[in-house]
Amino acid sequence: MNIQDYLDILRCPHCTAENKGLLSEVKSDWLGCSDCGRQYPMVEGIPVMLPEEGDKWQGVAASELPTISEHDRFVNSAD
Repeated sequence: MNIQDYLDILRCPHCTAENKGLLSEVKSDWLGCSDCGRQYPMVEGIPVMLPEEGDKWQGVAASELPTISEHDRFVNSAD
């Protein structure tokens, strides 16, 4: 699947009950919600749409989002 395919079917898990929760590509391998500002990484082409993952990146400027390899290192170091 390409990113546009995901944008057509996925919605922000935090916003779908009250808002549209539409997502857009904010950076290569990152999707962002236009309603709440939460952002979700795409790891190995798969969006990580967990609410707690979006919470971590809410309001972070696109230029400051880590590359996916940096994100993976950050997540793996937490174990």
